[in-house]
Amino acid sequence: MASKAAVVILRLLTLALLVTSLALIAADKLKDDIDDPPQTFTFKDVHTYRYLLAVSVIGCAYTLLHLPFAIIAGSKPVTGAAALLVVLADVAFALLLATGAAAGLGFTHDVKRYFDDVLFRGADDGSSPEIAGLHRDVDRFFDMAFASSGLMLAAAACTVVMIVMSVHSLAK
Repeated sequence: MASKAAVVILRLLTLALLVTSLALIAADKLKDDIDDPPQTFTFKDVHTYRYLLAVSVIGCAYTLLHLPFAIIAGSKPVTGAAALLVVLADVAFALLLATGAAAGLGFTHDVKRYFDDVLFRGADDGSSPEIAGLHRDVDRFFDMAFASSGLMLAAAACTVVMIVMSVHSLAK
C-alpha cells in the first residue's frame, strides 16, 4: 500500500473536512421573521441537505474505522485480496462523498440563483429593509450549504489521492 504517513495524514485531513462539513450543515439555519408566525428552516427541511448530512456522518464513521488500520498497516504492508478490498472500499467511499458534494452544490446553486433572479430581484434597492434583511439571511443560509458541500468535495479529493497512491503502490 501507499506510504504510511501520507495515508494517515490524508485520512486525518478527510476526517477534519467531513467533521467541519457536518458541523456547518447541522448549524445551518434560516429564520423568516417576515411571515406570521415566524418560521425557521434547517437542513431537515431540504432532502438534499439531509443527504449531505447523512453522507458526512457515514464518511466520519468510515474514516474513523479506517484510521487504526492505516496506522497499523505501516508495520506490515497490506497486499493481495485485503489490499484490493481496501482500495475498492475507498473507491465506493469516494463516490459516496462525490455524490453528496454534487447534490449539495448543484441544488444550492440552482435554488440560490432562483431566489436571486426571481424572488429577490430589486430587493437590495433600499425600498424594503425587511426584504433586504431576508435576502441577506437566505444568502447566508445557502453560503453555509455551499461551504459544507465544498468541504465534502475536498474530502472526496483526498480520498481519490489515497486511492491513486494505493493503486500505484499495488502495481509496483
